[in-house]
Amino acid sequence: MYFPILKGKQNELIALRELSEVIDSRYIKPVIEPVRENIAPLKRTIKKLAENGIVPLVVVNPSLGDYLGGEVSIVQYLEAEYGQYLPCVKIKNPQDFAAIRLFQSFEGRAAVYLESSIDRALVDVVNASVCTLVNQARVNAVAFSQLRNKVVYGDFFKKEVKNSDYADDSLFSGLHTEYRNIENAVGFGDFTILSEDYSESGGPAYVVAVHLSYVNRDEYDAIHVRHFSSYDDRTPTNPGGKFMDALNKLVQYVSANPGKFFRTSGLDEFFSLQSSRHFPGLGSVKKISIKHHIETTCDYIREH
Repeated sequence: MYFPILKGKQNELIALRELSEVIDSRYIKPVIEPVRENIAPLKRTIKKLAENGIVPLVVVNPSLGDYLGGEVSIVQYLEAEYGQYLPCVKIKNPQDFAAIRLFQSFEGRAAVYLESSIDRALVDVVNASVCTLVNQARVNAVAFSQLRNKVVYGDFFKKEVKNSDYADDSLFSGLHTEYRNIENAVGFGDFTILSEDYSESGGPAYVVAVHLSYVNRDEYDAIHVRHFSSYDDRTPTNPGGKFMDALNKLVQYVSANPGKFFRTSGLDEFFSLQSSRHFPGLGSVKKISIKHHIETTCDYIREH
């Protein structure tokens, strides 16, 4: 089972709503951390996913974006969606007692999202959860081995400071091929083609880069990301023209390498934009790359 971890920004939520109609619910449980006080779009997303049999994990004690520095549970605002999502409590460390108490209030009917380390006492607490999201690189090996029903996640997208710094190709992860060999693992997760680090918006786009994930059969099915970058005119002007330059490179490369990329609805969207010469905005471009990454991962699970 794949647990893509997304922030509840507009384009991420739109991506999930659009994906709900094309992704098999047997392969995916998205994890959503709200970042906006206006949760109407989140409610629409939960409903749309539920209509297609997908039950997301929703972080009920968010701490990013509009919730920065807050310790407030949003459960009361999601009463109408009860049963359509799984509450997920983010625990930052073993001393995050407010989050631990919140999790215990669910009496085992919630998931846990561990941000960092875990100690013996916390292992005992979270093993009562439906599942526990854990980054293996951040916890003691013995503690990791003691966790039940764990979803192993990592921050795999190598985000560059400038779009012009991206190489043509980069390794993403092999976790989708490895997690079944991890004791008590029930799934795996990543942050798609985004970084775990949260930012409200990107800087000026001197170069536009489009990211496209694929399964590298020559590297034992590891997921790689191909980066298609536009020309660099040393100014942030004409993002539409730069997007079209990067998109032309994408279409040319994909067409010249049949079978290398799963033909997803996201990839079809890129081809349609190239055909119509339409620039939907950089946020929508990122949304399409997210869709393609999630679809690619789910297609791989379906085949294996």
